[in-house]
Amino acid sequence: MDLAVTLSAVGLVSVAELGDKSMFAVIALASRYGRKGVFVGALSALIIVSVIGALLGTTASMLIDDAIIQPFAALVFLAFGAFILLRKDPTEDEDEVYKVRSDSGVLASFSLIAVMEMGDKTQIAIFALAASSGDLAAVVLGASLAFTVLVAVEVYLGDRMGRRVSAKKMRTVAGLVFLAFGIVYLLQWLL
Repeated sequence: MDLAVTLSAVGLVSVAELGDKSMFAVIALASRYGRKGVFVGALSALIIVSVIGALLGTTASMLIDDAIIQPFAALVFLAFGAFILLRKDPTEDEDEVYKVRSDSGVLASFSLIAVMEMGDKTQIAIFALAASSGDLAAVVLGASLAFTVLVAVEVYLGDRMGRRVSAKKMRTVAGLVFLAFGIVYLLQWLL
């Protein structure tokens, strides 16, 4: 395993993920579900999608047409956003700050992040690095290290926000963020 390839993967993933949609999704999810479940779910999804990207690369684009991924991802984002905004929680108080602490954070994070990252620029970059270096293990290790650090920071920020901002405000912001991503995916598919 080549250390230079591992470090290249760390740098590549770190730069590609800064400001990426999954970063905002992890922060929003952590503000609602807490750190542990979101960390496990999001990190698992990112690593699995990275391994798929490194193993399949361009083959994945032949197996799953972008014309299917884009509208599916748009619908997932729109559904998550609508669910968050329209769901009425009778225990929710305007000023109350709380979190849902359960295993649902693992499932919500895993499913959302996995869908978001399929065919993402980071997955494509991981494929390219694996293809050019021929060192699958180094690429997967580097990507995994980068994702671990990034997701840890994101869930920390989301958790801190969730402790300071009312549940209703966080729900509104999270819902709007997911709707915005849904609209972006829909526009990318249509254009």
